[in-house]
Amino acid sequence: MPTKFNKELWEYGRRVEDMALPIVNKLYQCDFKRNDNDIFDVLDFRDEDKKKIVEVKGRRINSNQYEKTIITSAKVTKAFMEIDNGWEVYFIFVFLDKMFRFQLKEDSEFECKFTGTACIQHYLIPIKDMTEITQDEIKDSVVEDPRPPHQSSESPQSGSWSVDSGLHPC
Repeated sequence: MPTKFNKELWEYGRRVEDMALPIVNKLYQCDFKRNDNDIFDVLDFRDEDKKKIVEVKGRRINSNQYEKTIITSAKVTKAFMEIDNGWEVYFIFVFLDKMFRFQLKEDSEFECKFTGTACIQHYLIPIKDMTEITQDEIKDSVVEDPRPPHQSSESPQSGSWSVDSGLHPC
């Protein structure tokens, strides 16, 4: 049975994507555009001129809570198809404490696991294989805190934040 659409989680994801967009634009020197075909687009942003794609995944945990993080196999499969068509594909993971990037390559391999309430196939990407996005790389990128207002006001990391300030989203 299909799972019910979780609008609150989707809205949270959109806020994380909106927060990450100026950072990935600066990081990759691109002008990424959202794929707005529908709410279930598989990959988030693409720059048609530079043939680069970015998928942003928000995580509501710190980066050291687990050794690996998951991503649905559908996203990885679609990304491999895009690589076959000449695109570069990057996954951006936004944890509570840090942001990481991972470039998917045609020879990338991952452990597989069926997980979640609908028992969906996921790949596990080791966090040690990712590259931390440093403050210096994205200096001067200013973004809005993606947390709902009631959460951001309760946290010392509230309001808008800049990677210069050392605050992280979520």
